[in-house]
Amino acid sequence: MKLSDRFLRSTLALVIAGLSTGSAFAAQITDWNLDNVVVSGPDSDGNYFSTIYDKAPVDSSANTNGYIKYDLDEGAEPGLKVVNDAPVGVSGSPVDNCIMAAGSATCNGEFQSGKRFKLDQTEVGPIDLVFDLSGNSLNEDNDGLYRVFQKYGNSTGGTLGGFNIGLGFGIGDTFEYSSEGDGLSFVDFGEEPKGSEFSSLFAQGLFGEDEERDRLRGYFSGERSGFGLDLVNEDLFQTTGLFGGEFGYEALFGDWMSYSMAPDGYFYDDDGDPSTDAVLMAHFDAATGKWIMNRALDADGNILTTAEGNEGDQYDSIADVEDALAAQASNLELAACPDEAVPGTACLAGTDAIEDLAKFNVSYFIDPVNLDLFSNPFNLDQDLGGRETFTLRISAVRSVAVPEPSTLALFATGLVVLLGRRRAGRSKGITA
Repeated sequence: MKLSDRFLRSTLALVIAGLSTGSAFAAQITDWNLDNVVVSGPDSDGNYFSTIYDKAPVDSSANTNGYIKYDLDEGAEPGLKVVNDAPVGVSGSPVDNCIMAAGSATCNGEFQSGKRFKLDQTEVGPIDLVFDLSGNSLNEDNDGLYRVFQKYGNSTGGTLGGFNIGLGFGIGDTFEYSSEGDGLSFVDFGEEPKGSEFSSLFAQGLFGEDEERDRLRGYFSGERSGFGLDLVNEDLFQTTGLFGGEFGYEALFGDWMSYSMAPDGYFYDDDGDPSTDAVLMAHFDAATGKWIMNRALDADGNILTTAEGNEGDQYDSIADVEDALAAQASNLELAACPDEAVPGTACLAGTDAIEDLAKFNVSYFIDPVNLDLFSNPFNLDQDLGGRETFTLRISAVRSVAVPEPSTLALFATGLVVLLGRRRAGRSKGITA
């Protein structure tokens, strides 16, 4: 069924509901419900945090497994917003409604305009984002679907094996998954959805190629890398493992690492503009103790991608990396970036953690069009003007340690049973 047909059917249900005593009523997502959220900050880096709890925070037994992080340069309190009847904009994949980062960006804004809210997992348990619903009408040609623009980071201090995301009602111990056919679901786009529809991908600046936008090939690989996703049922999807080929994420780094585990990189500011991202030129490989440079500069300071994985030129120190870049850009006088930026003047931005190795983009759609607002047990007000809610539950999955072959043999014979189981800096130049 086409989405437009689906909307017409839900609109008809809405009209019928308004003219009868029936309980069906089309649902519109209105706001992020903050009853289980505490906003704090700024920290020393200017970041604010909307910490999400499993109970109302006034309860002393309330626990948290994550937060949404934002700053006031690009974002706004509380870090997430719901947009209905979105302006058309310039996006190549336009949507009618979305859940996105709070701030000036819009659902259909230009590429890399700051649409994704930044959710960090701090413990392995579930993070429950609650949303308010109403029966308000959307525009006539609105399909009623909501694209979720999410960036998902690991701040647990250890590796993670994947994640799952589900729809339901309530929070913490009171959470119940949405039932089949209740009108609330994820959108199934078929066997091969577009990346903008249903995907979980590390930044293209690290893994991938985008010839359409004439961007640099990914630093580690020209092949996209991320988590495969499986729509288990209409209310739950989960990861199926990492993909990416010879130089994909898993091949180079193993399981999904935490921010504190991300290696350092060396960055080059090609335009002298602090509001744009500097570009990753080299990374530190702990296994060899070497700085590996997969990118180089031509004589005019233009960036070239010359290698993948750990196959780039090796250097013993940061100073050697800087000397190599300065020698390559022979027509420039490269120096460290000054405290006061000089627009248009390329400079050496120095080292920082490659933070985007600990986070990735997740894209999916929620369909609340046919949700029965009056049958939900978590309805806060049975009147037509009351507030109704649903929950988006996001949960990380622990890494599973794989025993050595000798250990497996011992386990098989019943002799032994083994149950086993740098800092985080601001990433530059790895936007997706």
